[in-house]
Amino acid sequence: MRPLTRRLLLMLGLSLLTSLPAFAQPSPAAGAWDLTMNTPNGPVKFRALLAVEGESLTGELKREGGGGAGGLAVKGTAKGAAVEFGYTVKFQDNDLQITMTGTVNGDTVKGTVSFGGFVEDEWSGTRATDSAAAAPAPAAPAAAPAPSAASFDLSGTWDVQVETDQGAGNPTFQLTQKDGALTGKYQGMLGEYPVTGTITGERFELSFKVSGQVEGTVTVAGTTDGQKIQGKISLAGLAEGTFTGKKK
Repeated sequence: MRPLTRRLLLMLGLSLLTSLPAFAQPSPAAGAWDLTMNTPNGPVKFRALLAVEGESLTGELKREGGGGAGGLAVKGTAKGAAVEFGYTVKFQDNDLQITMTGTVNGDTVKGTVSFGGFVEDEWSGTRATDSAAAAPAPAAPAAAPAPSAASFDLSGTWDVQVETDQGAGNPTFQLTQKDGALTGKYQGMLGEYPVTGTITGERFELSFKVSGQVEGTVTVAGTTDGQKIQGKISLAGLAEGTFTGKKK
């Protein structure tokens, strides 16, 4: 082999070796993280162990103080600094999807958590550095604990003031609460209809179907301190507005 040819091959080989790290850099999301999630019942802390292969993210969340119990299996995507992953819990015999989206910035991460599309809040975290930060490995699916019971009782009759771009109204809601489930009756300009809903912490949601001049489902979502309520209302997709109310 001629010296010039040998030199060219050597230079080409060195060039390939030095360029390999650019194609094999680990995802910034991979590893162990200490996370804090804001929930309707207050902040919850997790240890997250995440693994990334390509753009596929898997791993588990272990709740702080879990006493060694199995974690929550998560899966999602990691595209550069952007991450999205989630898991499912059982809430009142229904599957509730928890989805976390965020951005990694060095040794910190933060983003938004969606509770089944009904409520959104924030989450954040820092990369774990202690000896407990073992190499991440996907966990087998585990039974997830249900959200804790409601902190406030909405049982009773509520006088409500509704304001929308189509006008205003003063309906009443008669509600009965058992654990986190709400049942009752709406009475107002739309008529009289049975109501169902849920409450978790200070946040609640009600809905009922109407017929006649208006057809569809009315949804009411807001917060309470036990004596007052406030939030947003959707009138069967025909109007959007806000509401406030007091317990009689």
